[in-house]
Amino acid sequence: MRDSARFESVAGEAGKVASDRNRVRRVVEHALTKAYRNRRWLLGVWVDLLALCRLVAAWSRGEYRPLPWKSLVLALAGILYFLNPLDISPDVIPGIGFLDDAGILALVVNSIRDDLRQFLKWEATGSSSS
Repeated sequence: MRDSARFESVAGEAGKVASDRNRVRRVVEHALTKAYRNRRWLLGVWVDLLALCRLVAAWSRGEYRPLPWKSLVLALAGILYFLNPLDISPDVIPGIGFLDDAGILALVVNSIRDDLRQFLKWEATGSSSS
């Protein structure tokens, strides 16, 4: 499946990106800009995409530490995949351009569900100030 091969390539890139917190922050900013610009096409994954972006951003700022490296890399890989305009279904195709992104994001969220749930609980308690 070409989609999984492409994701594996992006996951390798994510591991490199994760070693530079400033680069991680720029990736998240770019993803949020793209997400808000294409919000109407992302309804099915909107909440999960924003949660992944907040998780990775909190990690990159040093506010949230209990995130395993593997989960960080997977979350970042999902975000990087979303940023790639030339994946299996190019994002410029209205209505279907984000279908593969949605599938990859769902796979990522499912893979790190416990870590994401823990982050959302941490976030809801206002622990970002600690």
